[in-house]
Amino acid sequence: MKKRILSVLLSIFLLGLLLTAGPASLQAEVLAEAQNSCPIKVTVTANNLNVRANSNSQSNIIDVLKNNQVVNVLGQKGNWYIIKTDDGKIGSILKWFTKPVDQTETQQSKPQQPETQQPKPQQPETQQPKPQQPETQQPKPQQPAPQQPSNQLSYEQSRMLELVNAERTKAGLKPLAWDADLARVANIKAKDMVDNNYFSHTSPTYGSPFEMMRKFGIQYRTAGENLAGYSSVEGAHNGLMNSEGHRRNILNPSFTHIGIGVQKSPRYGYIFVQMFVGR
Repeated sequence: MKKRILSVLLSIFLLGLLLTAGPASLQAEVLAEAQNSCPIKVTVTANNLNVRANSNSQSNIIDVLKNNQVVNVLGQKGNWYIIKTDDGKIGSILKWFTKPVDQTETQQSKPQQPETQQPKPQQPETQQPKPQQPETQQPKPQQPAPQQPSNQLSYEQSRMLELVNAERTKAGLKPLAWDADLARVANIKAKDMVDNNYFSHTSPTYGSPFEMMRKFGIQYRTAGENLAGYSSVEGAHNGLMNSEGHRRNILNPSFTHIGIGVQKSPRYGYIFVQMFVGR
């Protein structure tokens, strides 16, 4: 009888060890893998960045991070960083709206001596290649009051950006950075298309995409535009990727930034305007 009790107790003890030891080693493996593939801290580059409960664009928003806010990264799942906010919340953010914090720079800034005059980034006016005919395009002082800059991305904007950058990553290209000012112009173009019932790169109100960008103060070395009328983001993305010219814009290695405008359309469901620039 005693032997049977002892063997039962030993079995329970071994089962307990299995249950406690198994997940711990798995978690350590996942964390080690995440630390090798993502930064320790990131800085938010969007004006406002939603923190989602899970790593997908349809999960609940649990917090909103501000521009230049620095957060700790616990791990990475696909295109999402798993982060911990200042008040202890754990959630997910899209990595496209962040940039890694350079840990080496932050540590070197303390012991450095009077060489604080060196960080004068010499790129004065190479970054301002104003495209031709800058001021001849100013006759109409457009006041985009109805279309204020989108501080927060809609689901459609966020999802489309995710799909575009997934295609670029697959092709070995750098992901495009989100440009809020460019997205504002793209939204104005999409609204103009709906209001004036046309589907064309040339707007009766603003002219060509390049004239429109210049009118709104967007600077670039190279630029492009994609238009789509579809009932869903996925349908629009697939349609663009199946068209050679539109696909070329999405996978253009010269482009560095993107802005996406989305407006509801009684004719198509949605009008999507993708504006690309290279700087």
